[in-house]
Amino acid sequence: MEDEIVAPGVELLESMRSVGYSLSAALADLIDNSITAEARRIEIDLEPIDADHIAILDDGKGMLPSVAREALRLAGSVGARTRSDLGRFGLGLKTASLSQARCLTVISRSDGQTTGLQWDIDHIAATQTWSLQRLTQAELRATPWYERLELRESGTLVVLRKLDLLLGDAKDPGALIRERALEVSADLSLIFHRFLARRTDRVAISVNGVEVKPLDPFVTANPRTQESPTQYIPVDGEQVAVTAFTLPHPSGLTPAERRRHDLGEGMREAQGFYVYRNERLISHGHWYGLARMTEISKQTRIRVDIPNSLDHLWQLDIKKSRAEPPASFKAELRRLMDGVLERGRRVHTFRGRKSGPAEVTHLWQKVLDRDGIRYDVNFENPFVISVLSTLDTSQAEKVNRLLNVLADGFPSYDLYVEMAKNTTPANTSPAVEAVKESLRQIRESGLLGDDVASVGAALAHTEPFDTLPNLLEMVEQIWKEHRVEAQ
Repeated sequence: MEDEIVAPGVELLESMRSVGYSLSAALADLIDNSITAEARRIEIDLEPIDADHIAILDDGKGMLPSVAREALRLAGSVGARTRSDLGRFGLGLKTASLSQARCLTVISRSDGQTTGLQWDIDHIAATQTWSLQRLTQAELRATPWYERLELRESGTLVVLRKLDLLLGDAKDPGALIRERALEVSADLSLIFHRFLARRTDRVAISVNGVEVKPLDPFVTANPRTQESPTQYIPVDGEQVAVTAFTLPHPSGLTPAERRRHDLGEGMREAQGFYVYRNERLISHGHWYGLARMTEISKQTRIRVDIPNSLDHLWQLDIKKSRAEPPASFKAELRRLMDGVLERGRRVHTFRGRKSGPAEVTHLWQKVLDRDGIRYDVNFENPFVISVLSTLDTSQAEKVNRLLNVLADGFPSYDLYVEMAKNTTPANTSPAVEAVKESLRQIRESGLLGDDVASVGAALAHTEPFDTLPNLLEMVEQIWKEHRVEAQ
């Protein structure tokens, strides 16, 4: 058998452009290269007037001519991968760039040498050869942002031009690119939040001169966030770290936190696993089939840290935007899920209700029947009983009918929609005078007797009195008033 070398046609470059990168994913891939090159400052310029170019400039160690040429080769390798390497297939620089533009220019400075190389799809199509162009000194100086790179001892400048796929048929390319700049900043603030928040070796990223601030999806700065101990799951001889977080109830978030989309209307879609590869976020917002996306579980987010040595098992895609865990790891996760999700449920189901050996007598009772769930007024609640007991039969029947009509009209679906949007509930604590009047109603009914301690103990487990911090003092006052009036 004889081998025959079949070189790919130049049309391959056009095909490579259809991988499906978003602008944020493409820029994140280029930032990965900068961080791997030990850059500490990365500047992104999305030219906002004519949308003429996108430039990414870093202060990393740069590349020598031979290394730069290899980096531009399809599936090229610039050396052995380290454990901190954020690369994957050797395709990111090319596929990410060409997914947005027809012309990719890379200029790098290292050890006193400057190298400028360019892939231009139009030039390749015209020559029908895989022509990697080497830039002249004049062409280097004509490249956007080159003067900034020239002032540095080392670093790399990536410039994308002919932004055909990015701009499409936009009538106002500048307006489109300005809008995309805001989206990019928001996405990068999440993808690289751990690099941006480091105390040492911190990475700074800016978009159009505005620094990107880290967006911590776990809200660890909020004292009400619950963090579980990190557990380590062995996978193919490596350790995968898993840490669960239960976010605060909306009432426990700060005003600034409540303005975040992922803590407001988008909280339901933001629950689930957050998979990081060498501290860089790869994917988030799903449960891998281990749980369902529900309102009750939306406070739960789980951080998963995997090393790059497990890329082959996690089915990491070229864009580094999706990772599917191996079956053995999912089996271990399933074992941990119940306790984690239960903690998230308690944020909702036990909100504002005291725990203790006695059950709370609620104003509303949940009824489950074959048609679903409904909420009825609890006629066993002492406050409801005390009110009805003061009425004659005819009046009591009218109030009963009114309460049942109100229960039938309970806006369950509207409440569900508001909770789905993470709307903060209004403070429903009753006014002091209203509470006292309710206590007088109970006292007049004689339902709970004369012993203040017994009355206080009973009402401490009865809505709406169970959340009052000075309940016993109020009971003593009202019952004392009654004794004085009786004398």
